[in-house]
Formats: sequence, C-alpha cells, structure tokens
Amino acid sequence: MRTNPYPDEPTHNQPTEMLSKREPMEDLPLKQIPSPAPTLPTTDTNLDVESAEIRQEEARTIRYAIGKLNDFLQWFTVVLEVTLLIRFFLMLIGADPGNLFAGFIYALTTILLFPFHNVVHPLTLRSDQAQAIEWSTLIAMAIYWLIFWAIRRFLLILISNPEEPTS
Repeated sequence: MRTNPYPDEPTHNQPTEMLSKREPMEDLPLKQIPSPAPTLPTTDTNLDVESAEIRQEEARTIRYAIGKLNDFLQWFTVVLEVTLLIRFFLMLIGADPGNLFAGFIYALTTILLFPFHNVVHPLTLRSDQAQAIEWSTLIAMAIYWLIFWAIRRFLLILISNPEEPTS
C-alpha cells in the first residue's frame, strides 16, 4: 500500500470539506476606481487634421504600390524585349531549332508572337538554310513596347500631381 507523502493533508476529504474547516476569509477592501482625467472638448479641427493625415498616409501607400507596379512593368518589358531580340538574332543567323537554347527561345516566344504570325512573311536570306529576317518579331517588339509604355504612362498619371492650368 502507498504511504501518503504529505501526512498533514488528509486524502479522504473532499476539497469542499477542507474549505469548511478553515476560518472564514475576511472581506477584501474595495478597490478605488480612479476618476477619469478631464478631457478637452474635441473640436472639428482636430478631427479634420487627423482624418487628413490618415488620407495622406493612405495616398502615400497607394502611390508606393502603383510605383512598385510600374517598376515591375518596366522590368517585365525589358525581359520581354530582350527575349524577342534574341529570337530575332537567332533566326537571322539561322540557329538550329534542335539546339537546346535556340529551341527553348523559339518555344518561349512562339506564344508571344502568335497574334503577329504571318502579318508579314519572313524574308529568307538563303533558300538552303533557315536564315530569315522575321519581320513579325520586330513588329511584335514595337507593339509590346507601345502597350507597356502606355500602361506605365497611365500609372504615372495616376500618382502624379495635376499640372497647374496655363493662362
């Protein structure tokens, strides 16, 4: 049989029986509630200043987000244009589509050139080789650059201050 490691505490008593044998607790003193500090009467100017500051902070956040979007679009445009330029030069020198790099570039840019397919037929330089000046790639580069330039200009207009009227 186990022995009780705490001999002063009876193991057979219920917790409520133990409480009833103790002396009653004395009442705790009531806690004083501090009086509220006197508040200054709020005026509409204080609220207007705070709401103007909040609006300016929101405007800065929106400007930052649009600026970051603009940076991303610029980066994307550069990557797109360079990729199309590489394709143009690979076609110009007659790179073999069976080559891993050339095949990858051709496959990647074929989707981008789909809307411009056969706008102008490529000018073949030699009939025995696959060297060609692919005009549709140059046209696609110009159109994609114009589209992204217009989108970026629109985003810059959104975040810029209006110009002063000329008199």
